[in-house]
Amino acid sequence: MKFFFDSVQISRGTFTLFVNETFQEGLHLFSGRIGSGKTTLALAAAGLLSPDAGVVRYEGKPIFLMQFPEYHVTGATVSEEIASWKVSGIEEPFALLGVETSDRDPITLSRGELRRLELACVLSRNPDLLILDEPYASLDQFAKPVLTKLLEERSGITLVFSHELDHLPANAERWRLSLGSVHHE
Repeated sequence: MKFFFDSVQISRGTFTLFVNETFQEGLHLFSGRIGSGKTTLALAAAGLLSPDAGVVRYEGKPIFLMQFPEYHVTGATVSEEIASWKVSGIEEPFALLGVETSDRDPITLSRGELRRLELACVLSRNPDLLILDEPYASLDQFAKPVLTKLLEERSGITLVFSHELDHLPANAERWRLSLGSVHHE
C-alpha cells in the first residue's frame, strides 16, 4: 500500500504548498508552525480539497478525523454515534481510551471526551489509510500516551498532522512543513 502526492500544488490566498512525496505503510507525522499548511495538506490527503496542480493517489479507502471532533457527530446518542461508524463499542480502543456506550447526547460531552469517542471509533475501524488532523488536541495526560500506543500498533498508512510533539510515537517517519513544502526529518 502506498500514498502519493504527485507534484501536488495547493494555493490558498497568498500561500502555496507544494508536495511531491510517496508514503509507504507505517506512521507518518507532519509538524509545522500554525499556518504552515498542515490542515490544508490533511484535507487534500482525504480528498476534501482538490489540488490546483498534481494528483493525490492512494490504494484503499481513507478515514479522516478532522481537528474539531464535533464536526463528525451524526448520532443523537453516544451509542448511535458508535453504531454510525459500524463498530460495536467493545473493541480495544474503546476500553483503552475509557469510552463507553450510553444514551448521552455526544454534543454534551467535553471536547476531550468527544475526541476520545471519535478516536475510538476510527481506530476500531482499522482503515487502510487513516488521516488525523491534530488528534492530540483536547486530550488529557492520560489519553495522550494511550493514543500514541494505539497509533504505534496500527497497520496500514497513518498520516498524523500535529503541532503537539511531546507524545508523538517514536517509530514514525517525521515530516516538517515549512516555506510551502514538506521536508523529511
